[in-house]
Amino acid sequence: MKHFIGVLVLLAVVSLAGCMPGKLFVEHDYSYEGHFKNYESFNFLECEYIDSTLLCSDIQEAIRHQMEARGYKVANRAPNLLISYNIFRNDLRFRGYQQPVIKDWVVSEDGDATYKRIDYNLDEGTLMISLIDADTYQVIWKGYASRVTRNPNFKNNYFKGIVRSIFDQYPLLASARK
Repeated sequence: MKHFIGVLVLLAVVSLAGCMPGKLFVEHDYSYEGHFKNYESFNFLECEYIDSTLLCSDIQEAIRHQMEARGYKVANRAPNLLISYNIFRNDLRFRGYQQPVIKDWVVSEDGDATYKRIDYNLDEGTLMISLIDADTYQVIWKGYASRVTRNPNFKNNYFKGIVRSIFDQYPLLASARK
């Protein structure tokens, strides 16, 4: 009888696992042109292509929290970084890059580092966050998570964990210039 109950429990777990949405795919890449040691402030560009202002504010608040946790300050005048974010509702072909770990590269700033192109086929519901150098308007870091809209019941704070997963790829802290 114990064996039979064990088999039933195992079947139930396997059945439930099949109904759960796929695991998030999270990745990032960055530009060797970024001056990561000099950034200390940020502000947001307008929310684009997201059909709900609640969704915009939820995502923006999660990003603000991650940036402030890394020591960056919101600046209404002359921020070092501009932040853009977007949710792509459909599948997306995207070009990423295999690179040295960003934290290691910032220490060495290896001028001989190369980009190895990787083409991704990202599933519907990709959240992309871009950090843009405010002086050059060049994207210096981009983090993205695919399959974020697979959960049909997302509510307030749903994106908090997703944004944190993306920013786990950005371990840098704001500069400590005085």
